[in-house]
Amino acid sequence: MRAKLERNRLIRIFKSIYPETFYRSMVVTDNKEVNKIYEKLEGYKKKLAHAEAVYDGSKKTGKPEGLRPTTKIGTLGPVGRKVDSIEHYNEKIKELIPKLEAEQKTTLREKQEACAFAFFTNRVAAASAAQSLHAQMVDTWTVVEAPEPRQVIWSNLKIKYFQRIIRQYAVSFIVALTILFYMIPIGLISALTTLENLKKLLPFLKSILDITPVKTVLEAYLPQIALNVFLALLPKLLLALSKAEGIPSVGHAVRATSGKYFYFTVLNVFIGVTLGGTLFRTFKSIGKEPNSIVKLLASSLPGNASFFLTFVALKFFVGYGLELSRVVPLIIFHLKKKYLCKTEAELKQAWFPGDLGYATRIPGDMLVITIALCYSVIAPLSIPFGVVYFGLGWLVLRNQALKVYVPSFESYGKMWPHINARVLAALILFQVTIFGYLGLKKFSSRALFLIPLPILSLLFAYVCKKKFYRSFSDTALEVASRELKEIPDMESVFRSFIPPSLSSEKADDDHFEDALSHVSRIGSFA
Repeated sequence: MRAKLERNRLIRIFKSIYPETFYRSMVVTDNKEVNKIYEKLEGYKKKLAHAEAVYDGSKKTGKPEGLRPTTKIGTLGPVGRKVDSIEHYNEKIKELIPKLEAEQKTTLREKQEACAFAFFTNRVAAASAAQSLHAQMVDTWTVVEAPEPRQVIWSNLKIKYFQRIIRQYAVSFIVALTILFYMIPIGLISALTTLENLKKLLPFLKSILDITPVKTVLEAYLPQIALNVFLALLPKLLLALSKAEGIPSVGHAVRATSGKYFYFTVLNVFIGVTLGGTLFRTFKSIGKEPNSIVKLLASSLPGNASFFLTFVALKFFVGYGLELSRVVPLIIFHLKKKYLCKTEAELKQAWFPGDLGYATRIPGDMLVITIALCYSVIAPLSIPFGVVYFGLGWLVLRNQALKVYVPSFESYGKMWPHINARVLAALILFQVTIFGYLGLKKFSSRALFLIPLPILSLLFAYVCKKKFYRSFSDTALEVASRELKEIPDMESVFRSFIPPSLSSEKADDDHFEDALSHVSRIGSFA
């Protein structure tokens, strides 16, 4: 009751502030239960369509009357009772439809959260509202620009201001611990997956490892393949952690995942592999002469260049080759088409290429930039490898982005500040690496001339942040005031934000429409 009174108070404030441009609002609801019923219903509809397609196909290949498909039900699973699939799925659909409609009405009336979407008839008013402080106490009423409908993470919308901050710190702590402990297996991989170390640790493999073809392949690709396998396990974990922060949009969660993955790759792959491999090779020498650790590390550092050059070569030779040919998705598609897909919808789903995968692709590119820059002095051959990687990437990924992949959301350029900041971070790391490397060699006096470089880079990063970054997080009123070629229908915009599980299939269901309009009238949050 208190939440309802608060929302009514806020809606009055909204109407008083924006009397001419405020259109209507939609209260966010707790859709957990209705989503479960909706997903079950949609699942049974797909199974019914599949069973009907199988039945129609049997008429063409077998007897004219066809063979009706069956399925096993009950708690025993595969050994349960057989029933007619079409009849069974029809019964389940008939049972779930009234349950869904009842749960829709209950959700709309009784499960409203203390947040809502506000819709405006004027873009300038909407942009201004998203950037303004509406309540005297910041945590009382927070207002942000709404993401597009397919980006919304509904479960995160209700999270309060301070809860969101606490979640962010907690996730940052977890990510830091994960990076720290993940460095242990990656460091061991880098140390143990070289042929020399394998021969020392596993002497019985020496005869096999000395075979020329085996030796060539393992020397070139074993450590890199092992490293890529470890890195492939991270993205889903990091995406789950990003969503746990309380981020309200998918695009923002993907950018946050990309940032975390970048820290993983730089700290664990670049620094971890470099130090792990170097320390393993110089461990005995350091034990004999502890005071020589700095000199030994400096002299052993170039030995890791071959690892990273092979790592980059593997990414553009094998990675771009698989990306351009799409052999693996092609094989999977044909297997699904032959054995699983019976309907047009299933065929389209199997063929659907997905999106570009910014959460992992961007950090991978940032890692290559870091490697190419930092090893450009230690091993100048890294520069042409980096040029080839990004040259081929421009050709291959430009084609894939324009003609193959289907974006699951639009970020409206918000990935650019994210990439720019990390390119500058790689540049600063490169400058610090040069300073340290030359300082440990015979050019320590000349290294002093490099001190202004990181300072200038930090100054440039500060200027970029102040001048450009905010225009990507907030819509400029100058842009919002530009004339549109086509004026959108506000009712269509409003209805695009209604979750599929709350959309009614009955056009004449006045009671449901009343409930929906009731919800739209009492909303108060942008």
